[in-house]
Amino acid sequence: MNTKNTKTAVIVLLIIANIFFVYNIISLRAGSENIPAETLDNTVSVLERNGLLIDRNKIPGKKPSGIIYEGVYEGSYPQGAFLDIIRSFSGISEYELEELKETGGMLGPDGISYSAGDYRFVFADGEESDYFRIGIIEESYTADTGWEETEYLLNNKAADGVNLNKNEIKKAEKIIKNFLKKYNNQDTKLGFEINGFEEDKYKNCECVLIFQTFDGVPVDSHAVYTEIQDGKVKYFSGRWYFGEFNARYRNPLLDSVNILFKCIDMVGSGIESGDIIKEMNAEYNIIFHDKESFYLYPSWRLEFESGKNLSYNMISGDKN
Repeated sequence: MNTKNTKTAVIVLLIIANIFFVYNIISLRAGSENIPAETLDNTVSVLERNGLLIDRNKIPGKKPSGIIYEGVYEGSYPQGAFLDIIRSFSGISEYELEELKETGGMLGPDGISYSAGDYRFVFADGEESDYFRIGIIEESYTADTGWEETEYLLNNKAADGVNLNKNEIKKAEKIIKNFLKKYNNQDTKLGFEINGFEEDKYKNCECVLIFQTFDGVPVDSHAVYTEIQDGKVKYFSGRWYFGEFNARYRNPLLDSVNILFKCIDMVGSGIESGDIIKEMNAEYNIIFHDKESFYLYPSWRLEFESGKNLSYNMISGDKN
């Protein structure tokens, strides 16, 4: 009996068995992570019968993972939190920081403002909806810091999409990244994406609209209008989270099909029959637990051709 050949055959059989075992695990995992194609086809048909139209390819086929993140802010930018932001961006010394702390800032119509180094910092006045409003403006720059102006700029100035040269976009992205890196305690999963860009020849600057993201997913309402001049951020104003997340929790989440069926109930009340869903994407929303913490929870955002936008909580299925 040739034992060498027998051992070789056994090894080959074990390798084949392992390959088959791994293949089955991958197949099962893929099956659990993805919505079956037949389900997506049936969903499109049911929606159409109920007055909603959507391209099957627009339905996210991957099931969402269930993680909720908890962030901490003791009230609306407590002095300790915003002094940390001021120190990071202005580069002032500990002695100057202590002096700044003693002054307590200057209260204005938009909140508390501080001047430090080359910048002026404006923080929201404490209303819950404005927990994350912040303005960072270079002292020599002429831009106003009013929240009303910022809201107008966010909605109009750079809201036409990214239509310019890709090299210009990448250049602006790099400048903003370097600016944000000045803050040391930022969560590594927080980032941004450019949503609007235009050159303002009158002011000799680039106007950029950016959305804050967490792990690549946009955070609802967290957007900043920024102006870049001579390769430097001169004006940074809007809603932004500077900080870390100290805890995370797992929850089962509703997939895209679950949410689309909830939209059927909206036909006739909030959505016109025959309306077309042009985009369906994941986003994060913020819910305030108390004055010391908030939660970042995943949602499904739907954009309709009629201009209507809806957002649904992935945990409860409720409309945000």
